[in-house]
Amino acid sequence: MRASLPPNEPARLAALYDTQVLDTAPEEDFDDIALLASQICGTPMGLVTLVDQDRQWFKAKVGTELEAVPRDLFFCAHTITSHDVLEVPDSKDDLRFADNPAVNAQGIRFYAGAPVVLDGAYAVGTVCVVDQEPRVLTALQRRALRSLARHASVQLELRRYARHAAEIADRVRQVDRMKDSFLATVSHELRTPLSTIRGYLEMLLEDDFDAETSRRFLSVMSRNSDRLLRLIDELLMVAKMTEDRMQLDLAEVDLADLAHQSIAACRPLAEHRGVKLRDRTERPVPARGDAKRLAQVLNHLLVNAIKFTHPDGEITVYSTAEGEPDLTITDTGVGISAEDLPHVFDRFYRCAAAELMAVQGPGLGLAIVKSIIEAHHGSVHLESEPGEGTSVRLTLPR
Repeated sequence: MRASLPPNEPARLAALYDTQVLDTAPEEDFDDIALLASQICGTPMGLVTLVDQDRQWFKAKVGTELEAVPRDLFFCAHTITSHDVLEVPDSKDDLRFADNPAVNAQGIRFYAGAPVVLDGAYAVGTVCVVDQEPRVLTALQRRALRSLARHASVQLELRRYARHAAEIADRVRQVDRMKDSFLATVSHELRTPLSTIRGYLEMLLEDDFDAETSRRFLSVMSRNSDRLLRLIDELLMVAKMTEDRMQLDLAEVDLADLAHQSIAACRPLAEHRGVKLRDRTERPVPARGDAKRLAQVLNHLLVNAIKFTHPDGEITVYSTAEGEPDLTITDTGVGISAEDLPHVFDRFYRCAAAELMAVQGPGLGLAIVKSIIEAHHGSVHLESEPGEGTSVRLTLPR
């Protein structure tokens, strides 16, 4: 008879896979458990098994050379349906196994198994003993089998905790590297415009310049002060994102109209860099959102595209005619490497191309874009190929 699935089967399998022990090499700790089970119960075979979706795999074994057996044809699939010991004194007298060809082919008459339970809920395998002769365990042997199963559970938990601890340690080291990089980048981003402003101020204070030269100096100072304000605004935005305090002023908006405005604002920069900026959003794209925040998103994406597109390159903004409100921005720029692609939305992350091309910025733009769109319950999808360009699609709920 085929064993019924445990009621928590998906979660049970998830717990089993989280241990990452399946199909690993033999380990002395588990081999000792199988050996002790065999010796204490007086059987020729002792096993530590893990019950996968369609197989029963042996993590440790004594008295057999088998690596795995089909899940539905053997005893352990029945054992994991409860948290108690399953004992079959004689399989010939048990309706579940009497006509089982696999059991009969191995000549198995006796089986006893204790479930290996993770998190107090998920029976992921067994510690079991097998014999070709009928027998009955003593109360002491059954208690020992339970103890060995608990020990196997502890071994699995220890391996899972060790792996999770290693992952956390790696993440902490990564955060430390990001913090150091952030401090260095922000210090540079603050120092550069401040140094420029201070330099021009000193010249204005020390010498008498004609009105035209003074206006030119003041214009440079104004641009650098704007750069400082943008950086401070971005840092404040990140602080709000971290604390989930972003507030939206929702209203009916036309994404196409917002795109027209952002393209017009960015066109002087594109022309200065020799990049063609094409607007293909010809029809209205009605949506509900915060016009100011969405304009900020479009400005970030367009400026990014301009920065990373070589002269004579093209940037196109368009929308699909059907489905949810969306805008897509494509460029023929340098693209993003496969190594950088998973991290482009991370805060303070600067890709290799940004360092190579000496593009200014603390690496917050795309993180802000993602946070604003997700605050609208929308999505951002980015595709890129090095040397081919990048495509970013923004989608909002209708």
